[in-house]
Amino acid sequence: MSKISFIYSDDRTYNVQRSLSLTKGDIISGLKKAERIVVKPNCVVDNFQLASTHVDALHAVFEFIKPYARNQITLAEGTGVGDTVEAFKNYDYFSLQETYGFSVVDLNNDEFEEIELIDKNEKPWKAQISKTITESDYLISVSPPKTHNNVVYTGAIKNIAVGSLLRPDNGFTARVATRFGMGKNNKVMIHQGNWAINENIRRLASKIKIDLAVLDGFSSMQGNGPAAGGEMVPSHWAIASTDSLMADILALKLMGIEIEDVGYLTMLEEQNKPEKEPFIIGDDWRAHIQKFKMHENHSNSKNWQK
Repeated sequence: MSKISFIYSDDRTYNVQRSLSLTKGDIISGLKKAERIVVKPNCVVDNFQLASTHVDALHAVFEFIKPYARNQITLAEGTGVGDTVEAFKNYDYFSLQETYGFSVVDLNNDEFEEIELIDKNEKPWKAQISKTITESDYLISVSPPKTHNNVVYTGAIKNIAVGSLLRPDNGFTARVATRFGMGKNNKVMIHQGNWAINENIRRLASKIKIDLAVLDGFSSMQGNGPAAGGEMVPSHWAIASTDSLMADILALKLMGIEIEDVGYLTMLEEQNKPEKEPFIIGDDWRAHIQKFKMHENHSNSKNWQK
């Protein structure tokens, strides 16, 4: 049975620290065995904090894992829009480096291996995914929960799956988004996206194992996410679990989103077929459900289905 911790308070750092401590037994055995620990924040843009992992959440994660890390920890990200190093500067990540001694990898410039994905016409193509991500022994996703313009929701799994892709020379939005089937015509691009992008995220998530999911929902995003168009929700919670799928599903419930609206999570749930409901510890999550505003292109149709 999966175990998930949920903590609610008015202190972001406490929320993450406490949620991790409640799942300590599930976490430390893997950390102690790991030669390559990778922490992956979410920096979809390099200059908008609400859309990105907060430094206090990273601080709490590093503080928790450092005593159990046998080797150097790597902080790895490839910013979708802008420059990764500038993102780390703008979000003050480097202020943690002296204390925790982590190395930094820009995933946009990483060595890679290939995975077969499909384009919007369902024809196969070879995508490049980061070796830092695929060769990690213990992979940690630290991300805010956000609404998304194509797949409804982005959290722990999408942070790793799409974030592992190397951006091509002409830019993420110019080529990768097109291959994924993310059109720019609002007449045909509704919030659920289409089957291709959700299937691609499923494939990526199936290949890349997330060992620990941390969802920092202290300041969540609603509306026209996942970047600068989104609006802040003061949700004040954190989730931690070694089961990233169940962590994302709990975040959906807290945001008032039906899992059937999120294609890749529905696919992964059907693929993994969890036999039991997860065991949720900590605070009463049901007391903190909020109905998030969806993207303006949102539709109730299940357009991601074939």
